[in-house]
Amino acid sequence: MSARVAPGWATRVVTVAAVLLVATVAAIVSFEHMREVADRAGEQWRAWLLPLSVDGLVVAASMVLLTRHRAGLPGGRLAWSALLGGVGASLAANVAAAEPATTARVVAAWPALAFAVAFELLLQQRRMPAAGPVVEPVERVVEDPPSPDLVVDVDEPVEPAPEVDPLAARAAELVDAAHAEGRPAGRRTVARELGVTEYRAGQLLARTANNGMGGRP
Repeated sequence: MSARVAPGWATRVVTVAAVLLVATVAAIVSFEHMREVADRAGEQWRAWLLPLSVDGLVVAASMVLLTRHRAGLPGGRLAWSALLGGVGASLAANVAAAEPATTARVVAAWPALAFAVAFELLLQQRRMPAAGPVVEPVERVVEDPPSPDLVVDVDEPVEPAPEVDPLAARAAELVDAAHAEGRPAGRRTVARELGVTEYRAGQLLARTANNGMGGRP
């Protein structure tokens, strides 16, 4: 699991405050330049409204782009056209309000650019996640279910293999050999061959008879 840490609240507050300060100063200067140009064009009291339509178009287009970005949609041709058109109109009005000199026109164009860039930076702050670790989702691997053909009965007890007594097996061999020669296998013979007592030999012969070991073919 991996995680990334978003900026803290203090960093976000300072960044937003700086962006708002730049945007406010640039908007005031740009507003005055556009109002002056509109007044020269004879708009009279309407000169106070035209700057609002230009900067308002920039703000509206930026908000539409932000909303569509959050919805996972492309910005759209209309929103981008409105944004670029508003920035272009603001630049043209600010340059027109300047003295006919290169330095004066560059200085006059700066507020319009600063306002557009500052507002875009503010929107980027809105797109960033809140402070704290952001855990990226981890893909879970689902194991395949067991095959239905494979059935294991865990409740059925498994009987252990019977233990083979080597003395009993040897006694059975002696009984078989005696029967093959046509003579009985007595306790004394089995005791002598196996090196056990006659009592033990009798037990082995009894076990051999009970288990069906030995006997005539």
